[in-house]
Amino acid sequence: MPKEFSVALKGALSLFIVGTHISSLCQPDETLLWLRVCNLLTPLSLVFFFFLSGYGLMIQLRLHTLRTSTTSPATLWAGWLPRRLWGLTKPFLFFFLVATFFLFAGYGFDNLSEGLYRFKIQLWIWRRGIPGPLTAAWYLWELMLLYLFFYLSFRYVRCWRRALLLLVVLTGLLMLGGWKAIFGYYWLRYPLSFSVGVAYAIYERDIYRRVKVHRFLGLVIALLLGGVYIWSVLTFPNQPVVLILTSHLAYFALPVMLTALSKAWGATDLFMRRANGPIGSALMWLGGISLETYLLHMSFVNFFRSPVIYIQSPLLYLVVVYTATIFGAYLIARYLRVLVRA
Repeated sequence: MPKEFSVALKGALSLFIVGTHISSLCQPDETLLWLRVCNLLTPLSLVFFFFLSGYGLMIQLRLHTLRTSTTSPATLWAGWLPRRLWGLTKPFLFFFLVATFFLFAGYGFDNLSEGLYRFKIQLWIWRRGIPGPLTAAWYLWELMLLYLFFYLSFRYVRCWRRALLLLVVLTGLLMLGGWKAIFGYYWLRYPLSFSVGVAYAIYERDIYRRVKVHRFLGLVIALLLGGVYIWSVLTFPNQPVVLILTSHLAYFALPVMLTALSKAWGATDLFMRRANGPIGSALMWLGGISLETYLLHMSFVNFFRSPVIYIQSPLLYLVVVYTATIFGAYLIARYLRVLVRA
């Protein structure tokens, strides 16, 4: 999978996540068609974000291992975990301050008592796995734990198959812990996709070879998985627990099938040939600021429907939030990168 393709994919997927959170502050009769599409595709978008995170880490490890085949594990992994954890903590701290500013601004700086009350509520819901205030930063915190599990698995287990198994076990324990702590369902829904991404990076050539030979069958399987996914999203949570668990298997298989089929049917190569065109360039540009977009958008989603500024029109609200988010993410990535990126 070319890096440019994965970056462009993240750029497109980030737009769906923004749309879903815009929809969360709209009444049912205000939910535009685009927002309904976003609601349908956001779970798959988050699956792909975790999948690509695991895939990217494993690809980097493979390349680094090939370049330094004679290096001891202690040297190979020196400073790896602190760098990765700081790379997630740093943007969280920055956007925590940004979100705090917009929280108080949304209630008016002349009404600090209400702002402080809302701020206390946001701190209180940390115990429900929602690092606040008003950000989607749970993704960063769960990713920190997955990075830790990746380090423990592949640093101390020499056989990659066994390391992958340990990673899956540790991730399962994380999900069990999140369930016992009554964290939001999103803590349980996506982390296994990280392990799927790691596995795909290890077995990518074998998977692609098989999918290419049986690409018509693979297409049928992908369509069936897509049908199960759509049914699961549209009926959640009004399903028996057994059906919830089994239908979510489609979530983990879809990134593998779609990524391999994209290459087998030539979609990946077609994108790469047109990557410098207007659409490809725009998607890669959005992918380059996807982290900033993801961590900034909730501030504007809430600010433009707050007591200070309340945009009544659903269409205008959507346009303003998207515009402010993307432009703000660009400015932060362009001029404040040192404060966000490690």
